Amino acid sequence: MGMRTKFIAVLLVAACSRVARKDVTPPLTPQAPEAAAAIAATPDSPVLTRDEMIEHVLDRATFGPRPADREHLRAAGISAFLEEQLHPEQFEDEAVTRKLASVEVLSSAPDALVQRLYIERKKKQQEKKQEEMLSAAPVAPAGSAAGSKMAEPKARPKAVKRDYVQQLSQAKLLRAVSSERQLQEVMVDFWFNHFNVFSGKSDEAALLPDYESTALRPNALGTFPQLLEAVAHSPAMLVYLDNWRSAVPKPKAKQKRGLNENYARELLELHTLGVDGGYTQQDVIEVARCFTGWTVGEPQKDPRFVFKPEMHDFGQKIVLGHLIPAGGGVEDATTVLHILETHPSTARFVATKLARRFVSDEPADPLVRRVADTYTATNGDIRSMLRTIFESAEFWSRKALRAKVRSPLELVAASARALNASVEDPLQLAKAVGRIGEPLYGAQPPTGYPDVSQAWLSSGALLARIDFGLALANGQLEGVTIDLKSIGVGSPEQVLTKAAATLGANSLSDRTRGYILDQLKQTPQKPDLQAARAVGLLLGAPELQRR
Repeated sequence: MGMRTKFIAVLLVAACSRVARKDVTPPLTPQAPEAAAAIAATPDSPVLTRDEMIEHVLDRATFGPRPADREHLRAAGISAFLEEQLHPEQFEDEAVTRKLASVEVLSSAPDALVQRLYIERKKKQQEKKQEEMLSAAPVAPAGSAAGSKMAEPKARPKAVKRDYVQQLSQAKLLRAVSSERQLQEVMVDFWFNHFNVFSGKSDEAALLPDYESTALRPNALGTFPQLLEAVAHSPAMLVYLDNWRSAVPKPKAKQKRGLNENYARELLELHTLGVDGGYTQQDVIEVARCFTGWTVGEPQKDPRFVFKPEMHDFGQKIVLGHLIPAGGGVEDATTVLHILETHPSTARFVATKLARRFVSDEPADPLVRRVADTYTATNGDIRSMLRTIFESAEFWSRKALRAKVRSPLELVAASARALNASVEDPLQLAKAVGRIGEPLYGAQPPTGYPDVSQAWLSSGALLARIDFGLALANGQLEGVTIDLKSIGVGSPEQVLTKAAATLGANSLSDRTRGYILDQLKQTPQKPDLQAARAVGLLLGAPELQRR
């Protein structure tokens, strides 16, 4: 069987396994959350109330609760709600789908998007030549016809790359705010940071729509091996970490390309084993050798994964003690991925990151071990690992309540969801996320945006959060409509109570409550002004920065 035929066979087997895949663990029992909460309770840390449990699960499994979500949980039960979210395919999400249909980058193939970037670059090069020629030409007398013509402002070509990122950012906000598939969108964001790709490098802005829609979203709740392999084949990742240029050095030849270790190093350190996962620099080199030839065909015309044998190192390799015989081809890297997918360090690394996202910045070691054991027992089944977290005492501990600081994306989406915002144009929401400190698709290092509190708590970021809350509450974000009429009726105390209940801030500190009441008493007694003031100040309060 030829090399290409073997590779096609590998892909067919992988595709068939995806179609046939089922959940490998039973769903959460209706009593699981309450039982776990009871186990977590201590004399110094009382068991969570029913309302606290509802608020907690909505804060962690979604981008933030909507009023209707709370009612749904009370009626359906927490376990039933989580099982719904673990199976996003049952939600048609028609309203969001209709709005996303108008987002050009989501309906365009990668080749069309990169060709537009190529055309823009050519135009800019032509412009630069014209400007150089004009600057070298004699200056026409002022007031002459030639002088008037030269003085006209020069039209610049549209910033295509910026437009692509802006469209992607708007789509992300639309899904985060309005999609019924909340847990899936939370996990897409989680995995994007795990497998980060920076939109500003090369033609990445044109490759990201396909990367997110074909590598990340379909596998966000699948298995980690499926996800890892999809990412490894993605042109976006191959270009971002320079593997598309990695080739075996040719003896006595002028080297335009050689072995590149970038992807191999990040594959081991950030994608699978972790920095303390037991690999060496020699392992990095050997992995890089295995991935030579994994490249992108015609990056500016047809950016798709291809394997080029002429770039591959066919020699023997040893990766983490595993012998990879000489003479292999595309399957060398496939073997490496399998070694990494089944490695105990990968199980622990992925388990730690999931526990950090859903429980606390420093998750308890027993929880991490149980999630890692689930990874091993289920071949990295993501749903199963999430079930392990959702039925754990650590998740339902009072210590975990409001223990995580919302990222800018989470804050903006949660605020819009809490106020039942109607989002016709999410552009201003996306810009707000950037102003608060998280330009979407703009993390330059392969680590992506961090998932710990200290990353988001600078004084400048806190001021930006307050400004956003006031702008949203006062209807100053174009394309976003909210209705606060029911909140603004009554005394300042009543207005504050209703606003806090709407936003899920039912345990305000005396300091926060006192400050907002003082501000409301100084605000003209008009329902719209009182409501906007109360909501805006609450959105900037310390209690609302946490989930």
